[in-house]
Amino acid sequence: MSAPLPGHQAPAAAADDEYAVAVIGMAVRLPGCDSLDRYWEILAAGEDAVTRRTQKPGTFVPAYGSVPRPAHFDPARFGIAPSEALLLDPQHRLLLEAADEALEAANVDRVRTPAVSIYAGVGHNDYERWVGTALAGQPGVDAQALEVTNRGDYAATRVAYRLGLHGAAVTVQSACSTALTAVHLAVQDLLAHGSDLAVAGVAAVRVPAPGGYDAPLGGIGSPDGLCRPFDRAAGGSVPGDGAGAVVLKRLADAVRDGDDIWAVVRGTAMNNDGSGKSGFAGVDAAAQAEVIRAALHVAGLRPEDIDYVEAHGSGTRIGDATEWSALGEVFADVDHPVRVGAAKGGLGHLREAAGLAGLVKAVLSLRHGRLVATPHFDRLPSDLARTGGPLHPLGEALDWPPAEGRPRRAGVSAFGLGGTNCHVVLEEAPPRPQEHGQGTDGAQLLLVSSHHPDALTADLDALRDHLDGHPARAADTAWTTQTARHRHPHRGYAVVTPQGGTRAAFDADRLRVQHGRAPSEPPEVVFVLPGIGSHYPGMGAGLAATDPVFASHLRAAVEIADALTDGAVGRSFAAPVPRPAGDGGRVDLRALLRRDGAARPPVRALREVHLSLFCLEHAMARTLIDLGIRPAALLGHSLGEWVAAVLAGVIGLDDAMAAVARRADLVVTAGEGAMLGVLAPAEDVEKYADDDTWLAADNGPGHCVFSGRPDAVTALAGRLRDDGFTVLPVDTAHPFHTPQLTRAADLLGEDMRDVPLGPARIPIASSVLGRWLDGETPTPAYWRDHMVGRVRFKAAAGLVLARHRVLIEVGPGTARPWIGQSDPDAVCVRTVRQSYEHVPDRQVLLEALGELWTHGVEADWERLHPAPGRRTTLPPRNLVRRRYLPDTPPPADPFAPSAPLPAAGMPATAAGEEQNGPEHRPAPAAGPQPPSTVGRYLAERFRLLLGLREVHPDDHFFHLGGDSLMGVHLIAGLKELTGTAVPPSIVFASATLGGMTREVEAWLAAAEQRRPQPLDDNESRRP
Repeated sequence: MSAPLPGHQAPAAAADDEYAVAVIGMAVRLPGCDSLDRYWEILAAGEDAVTRRTQKPGTFVPAYGSVPRPAHFDPARFGIAPSEALLLDPQHRLLLEAADEALEAANVDRVRTPAVSIYAGVGHNDYERWVGTALAGQPGVDAQALEVTNRGDYAATRVAYRLGLHGAAVTVQSACSTALTAVHLAVQDLLAHGSDLAVAGVAAVRVPAPGGYDAPLGGIGSPDGLCRPFDRAAGGSVPGDGAGAVVLKRLADAVRDGDDIWAVVRGTAMNNDGSGKSGFAGVDAAAQAEVIRAALHVAGLRPEDIDYVEAHGSGTRIGDATEWSALGEVFADVDHPVRVGAAKGGLGHLREAAGLAGLVKAVLSLRHGRLVATPHFDRLPSDLARTGGPLHPLGEALDWPPAEGRPRRAGVSAFGLGGTNCHVVLEEAPPRPQEHGQGTDGAQLLLVSSHHPDALTADLDALRDHLDGHPARAADTAWTTQTARHRHPHRGYAVVTPQGGTRAAFDADRLRVQHGRAPSEPPEVVFVLPGIGSHYPGMGAGLAATDPVFASHLRAAVEIADALTDGAVGRSFAAPVPRPAGDGGRVDLRALLRRDGAARPPVRALREVHLSLFCLEHAMARTLIDLGIRPAALLGHSLGEWVAAVLAGVIGLDDAMAAVARRADLVVTAGEGAMLGVLAPAEDVEKYADDDTWLAADNGPGHCVFSGRPDAVTALAGRLRDDGFTVLPVDTAHPFHTPQLTRAADLLGEDMRDVPLGPARIPIASSVLGRWLDGETPTPAYWRDHMVGRVRFKAAAGLVLARHRVLIEVGPGTARPWIGQSDPDAVCVRTVRQSYEHVPDRQVLLEALGELWTHGVEADWERLHPAPGRRTTLPPRNLVRRRYLPDTPPPADPFAPSAPLPAAGMPATAAGEEQNGPEHRPAPAAGPQPPSTVGRYLAERFRLLLGLREVHPDDHFFHLGGDSLMGVHLIAGLKELTGTAVPPSIVFASATLGGMTREVEAWLAAAEQRRPQPLDDNESRRP
């Protein structure tokens, strides 16, 4: 490793950690496995994952290390059109998947981690010739398209483009050492502070797969299909495929961020044999020994600090003897056994991916504290046994206890044909703190997102099963999903509580309403602030006990309220709130329906009730704002509009609470009253009011409230019931929003003349005026009318819904159904439980934040936690993969042996592939045809270029995976169709099919009018 470049400040860290790099995420696609867990199972069991078939006479050996389903891909995950997916070399596809999965495993939110670099390599195969032959003449298929989708030059940059990585993107190519070379370069980049995070990846997959290899006498291929590294019976190598990626980060940064560290890279080195060997394909023991010594030197370690070496171990006699000689030279003076293993024994030689298989194997061995056996190893040949010294090949698995006074350490080697040698020194991860407890009251919010609804369902199931097996990780899992995961549009959430456990949180009925699709741009939100009606003693007290942010805001408001109520408001929040009687479910139905016959709580002074609700709503609103959820507009119902005025800067908090207290006292002077809710439009029932009843609130299309003198309201209720209307008395003894309050309202208006008022800095949808207050200062007369006049909530809500789609009910209210009546597609999220619900306050808040997140509203998640958490490894996200291969058989390989190969160029796992689904070749599908020639042409090109089965006028060319190359074909085809070169600015003035059709047709029509018309004979004879 090299020191940081001059001018770059390295992060503070312990001296021996300054140049260390952490492995924080990995992903693999290797023979017999497509996950880290399965890879470790294969390693731990000493399995051989090479696929073999019956060998026939001749030199062809039908053995090959095939990765599972190499041609399957999920293009939608990466915004790739199906037609491009078919053109794309499967190696590029697998590299994309591996890099994406490794970043997910590393808990990297790519949007918030801009400086991510990628160093990656791919192998050589014949897919470009195959797909080019099969699709010759198809729209969008030409030499340039085939080059960009198949050549290795574009492998790393494609990953950077599709995953949004802004660091260096470099394609690496050094034959069999490609993967470790990529790791070395990524480590150098990190230590030079060229990036904050680096991905090293590789994909080496032959398509069409050969299913075997030729092993003539004297060649490097094993004649019996077995790879035996360092064994006396070693006869050659067995080829195979592989892909994968690792994510690297400076160790100090990984520790600071609470990452789950798999292992530590202490040193890397790279060199070349030069000309000191028998030939270009030869090997040089001196160069191999030197690269190992160099890596140890960079790591600041000695050979005796190493316990294990994951060797290149090709299984060829010359290669093994050379490597054994180099290892023996480096470790000759070590006084303890140095174990030697080689992944090729069970996987085959994976070419460019060989070093990655070895590196991941070593990392897993460090993490599990176990050294695994090398398959097919029995005994060293006599010449190697005499020169091995402390070297001991692993013929059987062993526990790996740490040496006294130091952590476990390993070296990993990869030597490329041509002489590029690379060695990496690994160390086990530093100890992690103990698992976090549940925290707060135990409720934990888990966020899950995916690119596809089917994948989201599978991801939720996987997370449920993961937590079932690791319940102590709930808090760490919540922290990880909230603060360190990349966001996709399809979203779901679950709130895990100690009472309900994982299964209840992931119940299918609950998840059915706990998912959504986030828009491409985060929506603005509106705070809806309820009025008196659904308040209850101690509302929010449970949240104050578990959430410090809410508690601090509530405390500040209650101090003001207590000065106005002789401490009554504070006592109401401090008193324990009895749980409603019920059956243990979330809702006490008897309390909800008021049929339990229990006495209602004692009537509190109206001033205390008003100020308690005010304190709760203000504290909840401020908490949401502190969590990063800021309102674009405010909508208050009655008392709630006073809270809105404070939030908008119209009136100070102290002045507002004093005015609300005065307002409550004045209401009491108006005498007794009653209110009646009616489930009907206001215009249908307003005629039922008489001299002593008035329509007090027009709340929604199906809800209004009457208010007036108690006897008159009772009589009104009878008349409405007789005519078939549903009515429900409102729990109050005062005639709010009626002319009975005229004198009280006049006094309040006079009092407000002495209160400083300012313009609304956040727009308020006024339920007094039925219009916006935006930059306008409500006068004292406004507050007078607010007290005595009708609440025009339906009109105010209409103003909001014309601009916004996501509303938050900030308090215990009933506005959500009124909003739904006005606009069923709008979202209104509640934040406070009702009095009859058996559910902790914090759980309700977490459910609110989860629901908002499913609609694209991000919180400042770190503020939700009293202290920073740590990141934990989560299950890989699921893909919706289909097989993308040409329909036609691959062209014949002129150099292939005459032995039989799998049909249609299928890999050795062809039978399993066939069962996993048919080949996918995007084909045009019948659909409504646009009426014009241009429209039909564009629709057809959309289908063919983008691989769509049907098209719609709103289909967006670029959102569906179109790119500039496809655009060139589109424009060229238009010229061929019309005989006119339509400018690109016209073609793509609108990228939707319908808009593009209109723009092109309009331009062509205008061009036709501008074209000079031929002169007739009479005109041509004019002088």
